[in-house]
Amino acid sequence: MSERTRIRGVAQREAPRPRKVEGAAVLALSPAPGPRPAGTRWEETRATVAVRGELDRDALWAVDYTIGRAALEAGRIVLDLREVTHLDYAGVSELVARRGELRARGGDLAIAVRNPYVANILKASGGSELLLCRAPEEAFAEVALARTSAARRRQQ
Repeated sequence: MSERTRIRGVAQREAPRPRKVEGAAVLALSPAPGPRPAGTRWEETRATVAVRGELDRDALWAVDYTIGRAALEAGRIVLDLREVTHLDYAGVSELVARRGELRARGGDLAIAVRNPYVANILKASGGSELLLCRAPEEAFAEVALARTSAARRRQQ
């Protein structure tokens, strides 16, 4: 075996393998971006941005971008953080700003969170500006109930 062959063999055995990054954020948007069904108002259309893993500043930037993308076709956005293990508090201000932007246009942003650690970070950083719930299904149930009761009062 020549020296060159031996070095090539050692280099191949010791080549670094791609590592799986533990806790990296994974992001999904449903329904997929696209035009909303005909006859459906923007304010009534819902989209869910589901995230899992650890959210650092870069990941929160990607989440904010995805919420903005979803807001092109849906007025009610649910940010599902039920599988998030860590959240960088510095990025919460962008979520508060995004909710304010959606509310100004007639939409809203709700955050589904189960982890008490993540919920406490959201409460401390965003306070009463954020709408928190335990599951995406109950995100806008309170809003719909309030609108229904207000409509009934107007009819009476």
